[in-house]
Amino acid sequence: MKGWAPIAIAFLIGVLAGAQTPLAPPASPDQVLELLQALPAPPDLKESLAGELTAAMNEQRLTPGVALAFLGEVAELSQAYREDALGILNHALAGGYILDPLLNEALKGLRRLGRPWPEVAGVLKLRIRLLDATQQVLQWQGVVLMPLGEAQPLPQRAPQPGPPPEAALVLEIAWAIGDFLVAGGSPADAVSMVGKVEERLLRLRGWLLPAELVDHLLAELSPALVRQIAGLALSPERR
Repeated sequence: MKGWAPIAIAFLIGVLAGAQTPLAPPASPDQVLELLQALPAPPDLKESLAGELTAAMNEQRLTPGVALAFLGEVAELSQAYREDALGILNHALAGGYILDPLLNEALKGLRRLGRPWPEVAGVLKLRIRLLDATQQVLQWQGVVLMPLGEAQPLPQRAPQPGPPPEAALVLEIAWAIGDFLVAGGSPADAVSMVGKVEERLLRLRGWLLPAELVDHLLAELSPALVRQIAGLALSPERR
């Protein structure tokens, strides 16, 4: 967990409590895109972000108010940090993930705790690597059959508004492992990580997550699986 321990106590634990609480008033997608275009940033990056943001807001993976608040904070950063923040956002958007928790975490760090951007960026990058690793490992296990941005041919369900349940599953597993790691837990302690994941999924079973999807994952859940996720996230060159 090299590089993360120094910020775990001062920043991460405070950020993680209630990380999914909305931190922004309502806004429209048009307001988000207007602010994006007003930012001093490379045109090609803004073009990519405009398409990804539009898709994420249409698919209800990102609330416009949260996106607008995040971009408002990004506008106050230096040029180098601004481009770093937009690049991080672009990567996360391209993954097809549910993004309100990620951006709310950034807002807590920047607004409430007044942490410098490099610390906030470090947390966001770890969270995104965990999302990437979780999706990849679940694809290998057959729980998520293709990238989240594509239609999932998993159990037949009535169409529901919002992102697919598989996206929520990836988010919750990655968040449970991330909460353990950033609070100072060892990535070698796979048994404890399994316990955190299992506790979280059982709490959400039949509510936020379909019971059959949770049961499928729990049947595959093991110390080896979570160790693989953590290992990929902390050593992404292994992919």
